[in-house]
Amino acid sequence: MKYQFALVWLVVVVVVLIDAFLLWRWKKSKGFKSPASRMFALSFFGLLPLTAIIGFIYTGLRMPQTDGAQIYRDFGWFLFFFLLVYLSKFLFSGFHGLQLVVNRLWPKREEKVHHYPRMSRRKFLSQVGIVMATAPFVSLLFGAFKGRYAFYTRHVTLSFPNLPAGFDGLRIAQISDLHIGSFGDRREPLKEAIALINAEQPDLLLFTGDLVNNFAAEVRGWESVFAPLKAPMGKYAILGNHDYGNYSRWPSESKKAANFRGITDGYRRLGFQLLRNKGLVLSRNGDRIGLAGVENWGTASFPQTGDEQLAARGLEALNFRILLSHDPDHWDHKIRPQGIFDLTLSGHTHGMQFGIEKGDFRWSPAQYVQKRWAGLYQEGKQFLYVNRGLGYHGLPARVGMPPEITIITLRRGPLGSVVKEA
Repeated sequence: MKYQFALVWLVVVVVVLIDAFLLWRWKKSKGFKSPASRMFALSFFGLLPLTAIIGFIYTGLRMPQTDGAQIYRDFGWFLFFFLLVYLSKFLFSGFHGLQLVVNRLWPKREEKVHHYPRMSRRKFLSQVGIVMATAPFVSLLFGAFKGRYAFYTRHVTLSFPNLPAGFDGLRIAQISDLHIGSFGDRREPLKEAIALINAEQPDLLLFTGDLVNNFAAEVRGWESVFAPLKAPMGKYAILGNHDYGNYSRWPSESKKAANFRGITDGYRRLGFQLLRNKGLVLSRNGDRIGLAGVENWGTASFPQTGDEQLAARGLEALNFRILLSHDPDHWDHKIRPQGIFDLTLSGHTHGMQFGIEKGDFRWSPAQYVQKRWAGLYQEGKQFLYVNRGLGYHGLPARVGMPPEITIITLRRGPLGSVVKEA
């Protein structure tokens, strides 16, 4: 958990720097003239950052010790309100800082008299700063109250010359990263998502991990919601990094093991067959293909228990093979070089629940963390699809990165792909 505490202290430093700078600018602008302005300064630049710092330190210490999902939801909303304030503060202070640099590099000169209103450089930068500071405020509000439940269906058609004719037209629904504990008692959003999946009439449903945030208890009560989910060729799943219970300090290994058993049983109760370094043969119209799933494998501080070679045992004679692996880093490090699988499906990144995707332009902070962070990738004859996640974790919002249902249609033909937005 060292990275969690490093993040906490980074946030503390950023908060102190931002508020110290803004307080200094407030004083320079003679904002301490009235009692009301001094009270505002005390609250906005003193009590507010102190509350934020205490909140982050408390949750940083409390989360590893918790035995329930409520702390994750509480932290998510705390993070939401923090970002609501401090992203705006950050942008506003950035433009004020730019104003200082511009004034230092290009000192103000005596201007000619004009007979029409003229905006000063200082006022212009201040106005731009105010406008820019409102953008994250509005975006986060929309992302929290609309974006996190704005389920989005992407249709992907992939063609392979080695796909058996009996599987031509196979429709696969892929979902990922439910983090079901984040929904609390709200059942309606996922009922809507399941209705959207059923409306696509998939032959096969594949879930690429992270059912929970950390605890088996998160799955209780969801059985009836997932019962209507239909896929005549089966519903298969793999474990994600959050499904191992590694985000808490357990009083004993037996408690942790019991929690893990509860999570794997939760998959079963929701109707999914877990593939844990295991493969199986799918039959359709007299032909066969291989489907395999691995334990979690990642480059972060997670156990690398995924074994794609073990999962592929018994599938060697088949012409076409699909692999489920939660973390897309696995594809570049292990899967692609071996050339065993034609199509790999992953999740994990959530697209960082924030980004911009417009036509061919795509940007998200996720791209600075992982090479393959969302959508379709191709190298040679192999494809990887990274689902953006159906749920959310941490921040209870999605901005420009809506929760995704992926419908993949397999075709027999020349190697190629078509991605169609819903």
